[in-house]
Amino acid sequence: MLARLHVLPLVLALAACVQETGPSEPYAFVGTWDCGVETFTFTNATYNDGTNTYPIQDVRRVDRNYTLRFANGYMIALGAVTETGLTWVSGTTGDQFNCVRVK
Repeated sequence: MLARLHVLPLVLALAACVQETGPSEPYAFVGTWDCGVETFTFTNATYNDGTNTYPIQDVRRVDRNYTLRFANGYMIALGAVTETGLTWVSGTTGDQFNCVRVK
């Protein structure tokens, strides 16, 4: 029993060093959005463009604006995010869509 108590601090220290996979904050953009060309869905850790789901690697927030980074350097910006709308911008092509929350 005493040996187990000596191991407990090490286990707790290692657990504190383990990083969660993907972003986890409850972001304002989470939900389903009608962007005209397609319906996009965001969770705290993924983005679905209507066809494919991509893991979000990093999220940066400045006020109501978010930058989402994905594998291979791909990124999108979500601007002026509110309860009912956002502007989706491609970091690759510059395409821009005004989106309305579906749910």
